[in-house]
Amino acid sequence: MKRFASLAVLLLASATASAAGNSADVQAEMKKMQEAQARLMAAMMSEQKSRLGYRETIAALQDAGRKRGWEIGPAVDMQDAMLKAGQKNAKPFTMLTLCRKDLAENLLKAQMASRAMPFVPCRMSVFEGGDGKVYIAKPNTDMMAQMAAPAFAPLLKQFAEEEKAVLAGITE
Repeated sequence: MKRFASLAVLLLASATASAAGNSADVQAEMKKMQEAQARLMAAMMSEQKSRLGYRETIAALQDAGRKRGWEIGPAVDMQDAMLKAGQKNAKPFTMLTLCRKDLAENLLKAQMASRAMPFVPCRMSVFEGGDGKVYIAKPNTDMMAQMAAPAFAPLLKQFAEEEKAVLAGITE
């Protein structure tokens, strides 16, 4: 959490300095701010290596979610979409929709009551990396819970715990 707080402070300091500095200073501060924003965006996602093969990972995630009472939605073959769009070297990549409906509804209600941007972490992607290994990418719900408003941080923490339970035995 300290890492993210320091990024936020850097962003604020950069914006303040930019408003009052000379052109060279403004450009340097803008570059620092862009780099901090890029680090923060990268931290918003979590990527874990799977112990299983590509198709086995997809099936295991869906099965684990189903066993925990999650709604399992469609799996979208993004590799096929990329190939159709002209990407000749597209690697296996599937986007899964899976969600704990009760947590999602409560989270959305709390966000709407707080007039916060509605967001529910109900997607996971399974893909083959450049190293040939299989990975699972998802929102970094733990970090989001630490940064969230008190009105819905506990719900995000519950989501994070549910995700850990679903990923148990699948990820390294």
